[in-house]
Amino acid sequence: MLLGKTYPAGGMGQAEAALNDIARHPATAQHIATAFARHFIADDPPPAAVARLAKVFAKSDGDLRALAMALIDLPEAWSTPMMKLRSPLEYVVAVRRAAGPGPTNVPNQSLGWLNTLGEPLWQPPGPNGFSDRTDSWASAEGMKVRLDIAWQAARQAGDISNPNDMLDALIGPSASPETRQAIARAESKQQGLALLLMAPEFQRR
Repeated sequence: MLLGKTYPAGGMGQAEAALNDIARHPATAQHIATAFARHFIADDPPPAAVARLAKVFAKSDGDLRALAMALIDLPEAWSTPMMKLRSPLEYVVAVRRAAGPGPTNVPNQSLGWLNTLGEPLWQPPGPNGFSDRTDSWASAEGMKVRLDIAWQAARQAGDISNPNDMLDALIGPSASPETRQAIARAESKQQGLALLLMAPEFQRR
């Protein structure tokens, strides 16, 4: 018996029937909608946003493309303050895109950064993968490692563009006056790039 229902023996057919009922259960829609909203909007997403996503999931019979499109149309997806911290993988990729390739052993260095940050590539601690909650990555030690990575990447960067222009391109209007002032006062392009990669706004998505 599963969810109050008994399924007659029938090999794979029995399992498929049970899985179909689980997929269409209201709790599944709520769970998937919450996971989507938590990943893309906030660790504690607005209940109204979750409810709308759950409704789309149920109405579309679990169509994840429809769910993604509905997420884009949610006002909360654009109005909620940027509080989600980039995961280690997201941060390392963002650093590489901003600072350029650096040394010839970039893959090994990037993999080393991920290991140090606690998110080794394709090695999650369990079947549910790595956490996407901000408090999982916002420890004092984790932030110190990010600052070290920012400085390493800036020090290894080749032809560095104007950091102020990079700030506008990468962060834009989200940059605080304090961040703009710190980068504008940098003594070199290298230091400006490092400050950009260390900026609170660069840490978030």
